[in-house]
Amino acid sequence: MTEHTTTTASGAAARLRQDLLYGLEHIVFTSVLGSPLLPGVARRAMLLAAGAHVGSGPGIGFALAGSARNLTIGHGVFCNKRVSVEAIAPVSIGDDTSIGMDVLIITSHHGFDGAGQWNRTPEGRPVRIGKRVWIGARATVLPGTVIEDDVVVAAGAVVRGTLRSGGVYGGVPAKRIRELGPASETVEPAQPVR
Repeated sequence: MTEHTTTTASGAAARLRQDLLYGLEHIVFTSVLGSPLLPGVARRAMLLAAGAHVGSGPGIGFALAGSARNLTIGHGVFCNKRVSVEAIAPVSIGDDTSIGMDVLIITSHHGFDGAGQWNRTPEGRPVRIGKRVWIGARATVLPGTVIEDDVVVAAGAVVRGTLRSGGVYGGVPAKRIRELGPASETVEPAQPVR
């Protein structure tokens, strides 16, 4: 065998190994972990065994890509169906937070060079979600995002940057659309038009 053939064979073997590990990760952290037949307490135990810091078990359809060691979920957290977390970099979710169905939390970023070529190796940017946050269905949380405590994110929002405490954010990209009132305030239901 020539040196080129040996190098090509070792490169192919490395890619095959990587693909097999990715496939195994997908089976364990998506198919099994997200199974509706697996009780929430078992989901939590699986994540703890994999090195995650988990105070609450995720919901049905939960999917985790990346390292479980990068995942921290506080106490009293509710993850609805099909929440997907990509933990290439650390992801922390604070206590008493609710995450709606089909929410996507992403930590990988691919930079571009001066010629417009994208870097195939992802750069991890951590995501931090504070306490008492409510993220609506199908919102997307982009790499490097910080959501401070006591924030509401509207359904379908695309979140980037820092979302400051005490506000409701919505849109693409998400912007502060109103202030949250004190906890003692109640919102009256809309009255029908007569």
